[in-house]
Amino acid sequence: MKRLLIPVVASSMLLSGQASAGLSTLNATCPGDLSIHVDEGGPVYINGKEAVLKRSNENYYEAHDAELGVTISISNNPDGSSDVSYTGRNRANGVCQVVEADISDDSNASTGDRESHPAAENACLDAVAEKVNISRDRLSVIEALGGEAGISVTIQVPDADAPWACITDKNGHPSSVIYTGSEGAL
Repeated sequence: MKRLLIPVVASSMLLSGQASAGLSTLNATCPGDLSIHVDEGGPVYINGKEAVLKRSNENYYEAHDAELGVTISISNNPDGSSDVSYTGRNRANGVCQVVEADISDDSNASTGDRESHPAAENACLDAVAEKVNISRDRLSVIEALGGEAGISVTIQVPDADAPWACITDKNGHPSSVIYTGSEGAL
């Protein structure tokens, strides 16, 4: 009887999503203003809120947010990339745009990953999108750094010569949103 108990417990841990070593750090945007952030090995955040994660196998995961009525599907490809899609209420579904999370910035090169501040990142994406009058799903977070004064988020806007900088408090409320390039270059 004891021999059967261990495989059953291990199996239930895998099915519940507690073992999620196959997830890679990534950010994605999905139609319907959904922002997805995945930490290495989990958890998964949907619009800054941690989702319930379920592992089907080492290459396929689902993250669910009951309040939003959204399920995010993440599949790992043999080349190391990931595909992300979503299913929502009223048969809403589609493919999400994966934004490369592996940043070649020298400040993060030694660790290979970046800090994660989902609430600040989401608030800054919204603030910059409003400032530049562009859909937030076209924007991407380059970097998010926390400090005593708050969180600094750097955002790339398509066709801009330089990124935008956003400062938030620790709860993710923006206090400053500025373009870091020259005014005529945007």
